[in-house]
Amino acid sequence: MAREKKAERRLGGTNSIDWDHLSQPEFDRRVEALLCRLYSGPDDNVRVYDGRGGDGGRDVVVQQGQRLRIFQLKYFREGFGTERRTQRRQIVNSFREAMAHQPHEWILVIPTNPTPSEERFIHKLGADHLNLKIRILGRAELDNWFARHADLVDYFNRDQLREAAEVFQQEQAILAGGLADLTARTRALTRVADTLDPHWAVRTVVDGDAIVHRIQAKHPHAHVVSPMGLTISDDALGPEHADLRPVLRRVIGFGSAERLILPPEVTRNLTYTGPPWLAAPSGHLEIEAVSAALPTDHEVTARLTAHASDGQPIASFQGTVGRVGRGHLGNSVTLNFENTAILQMFIGSDHQSHMDGSFRFTGAMPATVLQTIALYRSLQDSASIEFEFDGQRLGTFSREAPFAPDDEERRLLRITEMLADDLDVVQRHCRAYFPIPDKISAADRIDLRIARLLIEGHCVVMRTMDSYTTTLNGKVDDTLRRLLNRETSTIRITADVQMEILGIRLDLGTITYFHTQIEIADRLGILAELEAGRGAGKTMKIRPADGEPFRAFMPGQRIGRDDEPLETTGWGFPGLDGPRKRLVQ
Repeated sequence: MAREKKAERRLGGTNSIDWDHLSQPEFDRRVEALLCRLYSGPDDNVRVYDGRGGDGGRDVVVQQGQRLRIFQLKYFREGFGTERRTQRRQIVNSFREAMAHQPHEWILVIPTNPTPSEERFIHKLGADHLNLKIRILGRAELDNWFARHADLVDYFNRDQLREAAEVFQQEQAILAGGLADLTARTRALTRVADTLDPHWAVRTVVDGDAIVHRIQAKHPHAHVVSPMGLTISDDALGPEHADLRPVLRRVIGFGSAERLILPPEVTRNLTYTGPPWLAAPSGHLEIEAVSAALPTDHEVTARLTAHASDGQPIASFQGTVGRVGRGHLGNSVTLNFENTAILQMFIGSDHQSHMDGSFRFTGAMPATVLQTIALYRSLQDSASIEFEFDGQRLGTFSREAPFAPDDEERRLLRITEMLADDLDVVQRHCRAYFPIPDKISAADRIDLRIARLLIEGHCVVMRTMDSYTTTLNGKVDDTLRRLLNRETSTIRITADVQMEILGIRLDLGTITYFHTQIEIADRLGILAELEAGRGAGKTMKIRPADGEPFRAFMPGQRIGRDDEPLETTGWGFPGLDGPRKRLVQ
């Protein structure tokens, strides 16, 4: 009976180490484990030496960069006062051996709280070592650190718990068999949990102090044969839950795929219906609800057709049905258009049906972005929207302006549309395809527009071409002489051009550059060198006399238009349309 009472006291556990009833090795094990936990940073290197002080006065060494800490462990349960010369001599010997390693700090670890006399004795050891830090790590500080690492206390107190468990025949309760016991108990508990309901499974995960229970259907018809539900009282949601109300309605009412998280102040006002085991435990409880999708046996094609107020179709778009959900108010249907537009229809009674949508353009091909923007605009401009699934007409929605952008959204949409349109034209011409970028520099954006205008047969101002340099081969003819003898001239230069946009080289083809007023730097000197036969390898820099940059066009894109004047086309950016127009005959 006495043995059982003693075991009962120990089975309750303790939150501290029993320093008074340890052997030297047991003391060392506990301190070494604690030090490994305390110094566990990425720059900490902890080494534990065997021999209990027989390895150069070092029991535990912590290396932190160039700094070295040496811990000396002495299990002196009665202390090391002045009357205990043997203990003091051991400390002195260990200290001297440790100093050979030139530590930054030396710490004596003992299972008692040091007396003032003991502290003076230790600090006196370091009197001749001016840069050395020296201190005692005693019982109070050890208990403080272990209190912050309760799992270590539990681990080292397992022997006491084991003795108590044996008395009460609860060896498995403390997992005496280690990982094998843990695996067996977890598997057994999972099997028990699976017997709660033939239609629903409960999966439990421990995350720190939180216990997470996930309720999952064992088969697709679980919600039919064993329905479960939640009822929230009218006063459960206050003004602070304004954002939660529409999510609750979509998930519970229509089976939307959104994550519904009910905070503890709401779950306290819930009423559960369903299997009796579903009643939630009391206390701080958060519920996350995710609606299950209705099963489908194949991919369902969806077609959306936007109609004007007179019933005439504006545009139609094909996508796929991504998900179908069901709630007590009706169904939710998710439509996917090229992964750039996700529309969610909520189909209930006439006054409850509506539609939401989200749009993303980054990472999509320009042609896809243009289609998605056309879908967006059609949803804005239509009076009604008709849906078909696998060729079967589902019904028609009257438009309730679900996508009504503000002025800033309209501006950004227009910028994106212009970028995608330019990219689409240039990519098809150059046969180089890449997604629309998240960001583009101003220089690349202007060059992209210039490339598009050239491809479409326009004459444009070049952004960076304010001079042209060529290398002479040494030969001179009458045309070159006339050019070098005139102060200003008109010039045309034709070359095959590559343009780099977004780090990608694009072959545009043959481009003609021209200017009506150019001058040549040191033209007479260059002419003299050519006439003397010394012109080979000389460079000739051609620059506009009026400061305006070169114009350009692509002859191959203006076939049959040779008689038309080269009227400069502006870049088309509000506030940045290139230099003024110039008419060239």
